[in-house]
This record gives sequence, C-alpha cells and structure tokens, in this order.
Amino acid sequence: MRLGVCVAHDVFISYAREDRPRVEKIAKLLESRGHKVWWDPKIQTGSGFRAEISEALAGSRAVVVVWSRFSVTSRFVCDEAD
Repeated sequence: MRLGVCVAHDVFISYAREDRPRVEKIAKLLESRGHKVWWDPKIQTGSGFRAEISEALAGSRAVVVVWSRFSVTSRFVCDEAD
C-alpha cells in the first residue's frame, strides 16, 4: 500500500472504449474470483471524471491495461498506464 493512500480496489482496468465488450468479460471474471474491480462504468454521474479516475488509480492494488489497436492511440489509456 502506498503511504497515505487508502486501498479501495484490488484492480483498476484501463482500456479504450472500443474494447468495452472484452473488458466487461475480464472485469466480471476478476469479480467472480473475489477481486474488487474498478473500471469506468463505475464513474458516478456528475462527478469530475479525471479526479475520480486519479483517486481510483491511487487506491488500487494493481492496474490492468488492456492493450489493443485502439488503446495504443488513446491518450487516456497511455496516461493511466504511466
């Protein structure tokens, strides 16, 4: 655990929107194995998405980046991976 950061999720999943159907399967599989997963459908309506994503990234034990022909060109996915 990072100093001063409360771990709220086991896994944060970063992906390109075009890959959502595949990512949903991955998220469900991880959840079925008992992991608490965060991915962007969990963003609350009306919230500042950048702040919420930053908080979720900081509060996750692991980050899974789904690399695809779409995600390699996504500034958001690359930023989250960094």
